[in-house]
Amino acid sequence: MLLRLAAVVLAVAVALLAWPAVQHLREVPPPSPLPIRLTLGAPAGTELGSGDEPLDAAISPDERQIVFVATSAGTTALWHRGLESDQAKVLGGTEGAQQPAWISAGDAVSFFAGGRLRRVSLADGAVSDLADAPSPAGATWLSDGSVLFAPQAQGVIRRLRDGAISDATTLRPGDRAHVFPITSGIPGSFVYTSIGQDGRRTIRLARGNEERDLTVTSGHGQVVGEYLLSVRDNVLLARRLDEEAGTLSGSSVPVASGVGVSAGGRGLFVASPRVLLSAASSTRARELAWFDLNGQRMGTAGEPGEFWQVRLSPDDQSVAVTLVAPLLRTLDITLVPTGRANQIEPLTLALAADSDPAWAPDGRRVAFRSMQRGRPTMFTKRAHAKDAEDEALLDADATPTDWRGDAVLFHAPDPASGQDIWTVDPRGQARAAAVKSAFNDTDGRWSPDGTWLAYVSDEPGRPDIYATSWPQGDRVRVSLAGGTHPRWSRDGRSIYFLRGSTIMRTSIEDGSPARFSPAVAVLDAPGVRDFDVAHRRDALLALIPVAAAASTPVSGVIDWMSMLPTAP
Repeated sequence: MLLRLAAVVLAVAVALLAWPAVQHLREVPPPSPLPIRLTLGAPAGTELGSGDEPLDAAISPDERQIVFVATSAGTTALWHRGLESDQAKVLGGTEGAQQPAWISAGDAVSFFAGGRLRRVSLADGAVSDLADAPSPAGATWLSDGSVLFAPQAQGVIRRLRDGAISDATTLRPGDRAHVFPITSGIPGSFVYTSIGQDGRRTIRLARGNEERDLTVTSGHGQVVGEYLLSVRDNVLLARRLDEEAGTLSGSSVPVASGVGVSAGGRGLFVASPRVLLSAASSTRARELAWFDLNGQRMGTAGEPGEFWQVRLSPDDQSVAVTLVAPLLRTLDITLVPTGRANQIEPLTLALAADSDPAWAPDGRRVAFRSMQRGRPTMFTKRAHAKDAEDEALLDADATPTDWRGDAVLFHAPDPASGQDIWTVDPRGQARAAAVKSAFNDTDGRWSPDGTWLAYVSDEPGRPDIYATSWPQGDRVRVSLAGGTHPRWSRDGRSIYFLRGSTIMRTSIEDGSPARFSPAVAVLDAPGVRDFDVAHRRDALLALIPVAAAASTPVSGVIDWMSMLPTAP
């Protein structure tokens, strides 16, 4: 009797306990969060990515930070920002950076620059060299602390671990190169792109000593969760991956449209389980366009190119432009004739970046900044002289901006006061401070008669134009709502400058003390990179996008995986 009673009590207890479980099984699971779309903007004064690749970025392991490449005055660098912040900061020592990758611990980032694989610490900004990489094609960090990287566009994936480098892949018959390794998130497993002798690109899964071909692609592949992402016909597709079996299943699901592929075969996307960034390919060619002082277009000089800076010679017959060489992707200075002649002349030929040309008053020499010694140095070189040598002027991080008489004007960093403006004689011997303050003072320009010095200062909390009597005297704030790129009119009575995409003009008013009139808009030129004012006629020469070149945004989606079908 007691046993029967105990059995009844137990049955009732089990039924009561089972009821919540049954109710839970009948509950509808909460809906996946809706995807949130956003656009990634470029820091002020920069363009995202480099060349025709507007997206070159990496998402941190905790999905709360990103690093990305942005270009300023033709030179790339890494920028770092939190995804919950709209502020980004440049990472010092990353000039020339491309293809960043987070270290698995999330406290440092690797990147390629100057033919090397490098690493920058986010804690103290220390930069160190890891390995040679003359023509890199991707890197990824594994959980064991090793890094896989493709040091060149021909050959295999290499592994760097504890200072030793070994091959991580082996070329199969018919393979020409292995590029763009990306960890799958599972220890010891990664995907890469195999390029065949016929140009065919195949995404391959590597797991231990086993490798399996997954799919043909026009770009590269990335595994996120249970899905393989790849680009085909400008559409980013996701397809379910059984990593244990090494096979794909089901149909491909479109995730984003208008996703480009770089000339090197890298898809313009990066993803994590929550965050997806993508962009279309873009054409960023600029043309040298002439405008009168009322903003009316008058014609062009030379052919379009990937130009970043423009400096007219004193006689207006040549223009020194900085441009990105299409094959080596290095920044060089070239002289372009402004008349009917169309024969351009390379001024610099170094493999490292050369930029910021400043003409001598007689037009026979050009000062410029160069990284050819592995660090910033100021050089001069004879113009229109094919066999002329680069001559070191100042072995320091100096950016020349103007040259008058026996003095070259430049700005340079000071650890105690930021950027300051200096002069140095053309022999590099007598150096003197021109503008030195607790703020960043840059881009100094003398007026044609040498009685004024215009420059940019961030004293108001943003860049604005100031002018001071030269060599000493009163200082006047010229712009009140932001301004960069000051340029004097040929009569020395007006200053032209950039405010966003608009070229503005302000003029000296009669009276004492000197004052400048309120700035007025002269030309609204979306996408303008730089401009100069002619010395012998009333005209402006501006670097503006060619008609077909439109600004390409970087699109972002938060919780993008909610767009994918749930597992059966």
